[in-house]
Parts: sequence; structure tokens; C-alpha cells
Amino acid sequence: MEPSNALYTVPNVLSILRGCLGPVVMVLITQTETWALVAALVLMVLAEASDFMDGIIARRLKQESQFGRLIDPICDSIYHLSVFLAFLYNGWMPAWMLFIVYSRDLAIPYLRAFAKQAGHDIWVRNSGKIKTAVHAVAQVGVVLIALGLIGKPSFLGLEASRALLFLAAAASLYSLVDYGQAVLRLLRK
Repeated sequence: MEPSNALYTVPNVLSILRGCLGPVVMVLITQTETWALVAALVLMVLAEASDFMDGIIARRLKQESQFGRLIDPICDSIYHLSVFLAFLYNGWMPAWMLFIVYSRDLAIPYLRAFAKQAGHDIWVRNSGKIKTAVHAVAQVGVVLIALGLIGKPSFLGLEASRALLFLAAAASLYSLVDYGQAVLRLLRK
């Protein structure tokens, strides 16, 4: 079934709200009070739940739309990048990791546009879904660690929060390479 051009659907509203939550969560994380981190954590869980549910709702209610296919990954990027910026501000994430995450999210729309100009559509790939899931786990995990709700065990010589963020950067790099290879394969056909 071809997606409609509907704008005002439940999944689209969830996506837009998630994108709007990004800057709010970013401000909360950069505060020094525990209540702000707890509030950020609650909003983060809600944002991640909305990301999980919007696609399911779109399919079940037959509300898939071209706008939704466009706006969902944009709102995911706005949300996750806002949180990672807060981590950088707090000194929890090194700049090189954020650079990898941002590079991926900047490059993918251009790769899609390039493929579209060549007559091909590239929508969300499994590597993009994996990247989003890893980012969600890493972000929630880092805030849980910052709140002292889970310990700070070592993983391969890294503290847990740094290991989680390393995995997030690695997932971004993997996704970027996967999308790049997909575009190259399409262009060679």
C-alpha cells in the first residue's frame, strides 16, 4: 500500500513531539539539580516509547504517510543529537564521538537525496533502526549512571557510560557505512 500525503496523524504528532522534547531534555540534563536529571530521564523514556510506538501505530491505523517517512528520522535526529549535545556540555561525551554521530545524521539525508536524483528511494534501513536503538539505550543508560541508579562497572577498561557512548558512536559509523554502500550499489545498477 502506497503511503498517503496525510500530515495530521497520530504517528506524525508523536514524531514531532519527540523532536520538540530534544531541546527540553537537553536543558534539563545540563542543570546541576538531581530533580532535573530525573525529569530528563522520565521525558527520555517517553520519547523513546513514542519512537517505538509511532511506526506500530502508523501500520495498525493505516496512517503511514510520505510526511511521516520524512519527519520521523528528522525528529529522531533532533532528539538524540540534543541529548548528546548535553552530554558533551557536561563532559560526559568526548567531542570525537559526537562528531561521528553528527556526521552520520548530516550525511544520510544527502545520500538519500543523491539516490533520489538517480531515480532511487532509500528509506530507513535496518542499520538505521539499530543505530536508533543503541542511541536510546546509551542515552538512558548514561543518565541512569549519572543519577547513581546503576553502578559504574568497567567494560574493556572503560567506565560504563563511556562504553555506552562508544557503542553509540560505533552504531552511527556502521549505519553511515551501510547507507553509503546501499547508495553505491543502487548507482552501479
